[in-house]
Amino acid sequence: MSKKRYLGIDVHKRQCVYTEIDSTGKILRQGSFSNTFMGISDFASTLSPHVQLVMEPVLNYLWILDQVEPYVGSVHVAVPFKVRVIAESKSKTDKYDSRMLAELLRVNFLPESWIPTGEIRQLRELIHQRYHLIKQRVMNKNRIRHLLLNQGISIPVKDISSPKARQLMVGLYVPPVTRQVLETCLEIVNHLESQIKKIDQQIQQRVKDNELVSLLRTIPGIAEVRSAVIYGEIGDVTRFSSAKALASFSGLTPTVRSSGETVRRGGITHRGSKPLRHALVEAAMDVIKRSSSLRRMYYRILYRKDKATARVAVARKLAVIIYHMLLRKEAFRLERA
Repeated sequence: MSKKRYLGIDVHKRQCVYTEIDSTGKILRQGSFSNTFMGISDFASTLSPHVQLVMEPVLNYLWILDQVEPYVGSVHVAVPFKVRVIAESKSKTDKYDSRMLAELLRVNFLPESWIPTGEIRQLRELIHQRYHLIKQRVMNKNRIRHLLLNQGISIPVKDISSPKARQLMVGLYVPPVTRQVLETCLEIVNHLESQIKKIDQQIQQRVKDNELVSLLRTIPGIAEVRSAVIYGEIGDVTRFSSAKALASFSGLTPTVRSSGETVRRGGITHRGSKPLRHALVEAAMDVIKRSSSLRRMYYRILYRKDKATARVAVARKLAVIIYHMLLRKEAFRLERA
């Protein structure tokens, strides 16, 4: 009889629930351990090289994997939404979830997710922090516009925190409390912009000698930081089975619902990497200024649809181009107009 063991872990904030089964599917043990360093250390001491371990990518799963990996034969990460489709049940408990993960691994039917390397993890931490700070900056800029609108004021500038906008705001008459809130929001924007610049410098330093990042920079509209964001979120491009899979990971593919002969297409899925999707959509408007084929594509769709749809379509096409560039290690070829 095979000595292989399959162990599924359902990760939660305070504790983790596990189920271990043998090669026939028989439950060997079930239990839980605290999601702390001591709890995981004690649990790791009960493992062996015969164990294949699987969990879903939630909370601090990467840290848990780092702690237990030296004690087991292999570690695996499941794709959550695919597992739910395969193993949906009316009786849903933590023990059931952990057992189902182990069962899917045992029968070789587990939809696996890629485990990023240490280098990519650190780069992603900076990327995600940058994305979070940018969202906060946008929120405060929107707050400033809302405060002015409440006073019947509209400043005709693109960037409400620009020197021109600040100069115009100085001469405005607004109630003292509103003035105080405006100044607070502007101070927060200043602080966020300084923090974003610091992170940008750290990101650039980490990827300055990276060959793949240099390839991405050959695309018009994708400079130092944006190329690093795309590289960090994609990681190893060979983990994607096709260019379409990468586009799906970026959340830029449309939803499709079909029943019989009826097929309905909706908006994009928004599923996957938000920083990658944001970088591709932002780059789309820059790349059409230099690429004649992508520019024609943009205006062709714009004629039938709207700006947002055309922009997303170019971003999706850009994801396909990037897939082939990274796979073949070729620079972007700018066609002649």
